Order: sequence, then C-alpha cells, then structure tokens
Amino acid sequence: MKSDILLLKNADGLPEAILLEEGVAIEWLPTISATAAANQDIILGRIESVDRGLQRVFVEIGQPENALLPLKEAPVNCKAGQTILVQIRRLTGGKKNSETSDHAPTKGHLLTTKIQYPGLFLVLDPSTEAGFLRSKTKLLPDVQRTTLVDTERTLLLQQRALAETDAQAGGSVPRLISRLREPHVAALMDWLTPEIQSIQLDDLELFQAVDVWLTARWPEQRAKLRLQAGTFDLRAIHRVSDLARDVSKRRVLLKNGGSIVWDQTEALLAIDVNTGKAQASDNIQLRFKTNQLAAVEIARQLRLRHTDGLVVIDFVRLPNEATRLEFEYLFKAALQADHAKITFGGFTKLGLYELIRQTR
Repeated sequence: MKSDILLLKNADGLPEAILLEEGVAIEWLPTISATAAANQDIILGRIESVDRGLQRVFVEIGQPENALLPLKEAPVNCKAGQTILVQIRRLTGGKKNSETSDHAPTKGHLLTTKIQYPGLFLVLDPSTEAGFLRSKTKLLPDVQRTTLVDTERTLLLQQRALAETDAQAGGSVPRLISRLREPHVAALMDWLTPEIQSIQLDDLELFQAVDVWLTARWPEQRAKLRLQAGTFDLRAIHRVSDLARDVSKRRVLLKNGGSIVWDQTEALLAIDVNTGKAQASDNIQLRFKTNQLAAVEIARQLRLRHTDGLVVIDFVRLPNEATRLEFEYLFKAALQADHAKITFGGFTKLGLYELIRQTR
C-alpha cells in the first residue's frame, strides 16, 4: 500500500499533518493553538487544592478548568500553592474544535507526575525499571538498530534534562515547559516507517526543522523529504483542503448513494448506515454493498476523527448469519490498518454492531 505523509502549515503558520494511503487522507493531526492543551504536554503547574476524600489533587495548568492528578502521584504532604511538574495523560471533557484542537472542558484534564518522553524508537520512562520502553526498534535493520537506538537514548535524556532545568528556572506559573507532540513531530513518531514513500512539505521553515529532526534521529529517511513550496498547492493536489469540514459532518455520503450518520453522545458514538438513494436489482446485494462501502468509510473516519471509546453501529440489516459473518470479516479487514487498540463486540441480539476504540 502506497503511503505518504503531508506536513503543512495553515494560514496562521501552525503545522498540521496528514497521512495518505493510496492518495486518500486516512489520519489527521490538526493544528494546536498556543493556548490549547495537548496530550503529553509537560507543564509546571500550581496545586490549587487537595481533596483527600476523592484522592485527587486539583492543579492549575493555565486552562479553563483545573486538571486532576491522582493523590498517590503527588508529593507527600503536598499543599495548595505548591508548584509541581506534571504531564497531561489524557484530555477530557468538552467538545474538540477540529480545526484548532482547542478544548473547552467541563472537567479537568488528567495529569501524571510519571513523565514520559516519546521518541521514534524509544520512550524514556523513568518510572520503569529499565528507564526506557521500546517502540519501533523492530522496524530497523540489525546494522542500524544499535546506533540509532543509542543516539535516541542520548537525545531523550538531553530533552528530559532541558525540561527539568526549565522547570527549576524562574518564570511564571503555570506555564508550558515542553510540547512533545507538535503535529509534525507526532506524525513522524507515529507514522514514519520504511514503507512510507514520501514526506511532502509546503513550507521551507518547516522543511528545515523536519530535516534537522530526522538528521539527528533517522538520517536514512531524509531522502523522502519533498519540498513543494510556492508553486504547488499540496492541499489542492491531494484534495485535503476541507478536512476540518469533512470530519465535522454529521452525514457522510457513500459512492452508491447510501449514507452514514454520526451522532456523538457523552457515553458513545452512534453510527447509522442507510441505503438512501442507492439502487440495485437485488435487494440483498444492495444491503451488502452499502454495508461494505460504509465499513471502509467508517474505518477511515474513525481514524480521521480520532474517535475514542464505545462505538455502536446500526448497519443495514442482513438476511442471515452467514452473510453477517462474511460482512464482519470484511469490516475487521478494513480496520486492520488502524494503529489504535480495537476491541470487537460484534453484532448484538438486536442487530447492532459494537466495538471499542482506544487511541492511547
């Protein structure tokens, strides 16, 4: 399968990243504004209050709501007003603005003091016995593995030292110490493999930053960099100009005239598949084909929309168990490329299909 990475800048000069498979956008890391929170941000916060009954520490991190830290991870005898170095473990609450990644939470984000530093091949995790977790080392040829892993180990230790030095220096509190998952960096960490055909960019400054980043970590991949600044509009060429609009649509049309309707609730994502204007001489074939097209598009949209949690799908009813089993095999195949953890519940007695998608 031909896969490419697009690293682009929007009108405000903020980076975003898109993963293409066979020329189709399959994953998207939107821009993150300077005031927004992002997963794995390292922040020097201030303890607002300690609730020993709830076993929670409420930490001011510069967001509309105080964030939540498990009391067991906080310093012993911590108290209000104390500064603390934390990392966002999970963004929670509120609706996400697809274009800016801004969150307006109704409850605070979840924090940890067990700070991790992710890389291409390793994750620096001081809380583990080894200190490092291996990531994509199996992708590397034996001749490169030791050198690249040793290099990244050194870089991650330097990154931690810089963050800790910054936290100890004078300055405002709360404040962002380090953003570890800017979209262009996160894209390389998450998507870059030897099978990626190209890394296409539309901005010289971003090109230079990525070139430096790859030179330090995986120089063999620099040959895939392609700068298309000025003359070519990469968004138009790859038809990705309206991703923010596309992922916010409630109704997604299928090629045969059918449709998919998305409804996000607090508890789950409900997806309804309809035959709509689709036509066929054989009703059973019409149902199966509509479901087949929907399965491919749902698999794509789940990744584009960064869906996390329980998903319940009302596919078009199929006539018998054998047909349902055949379709379920096709649906699972469509989801195979998804890097998220997916737990399949299968069809319920009422004919609904259930799965859980966990992004982290």
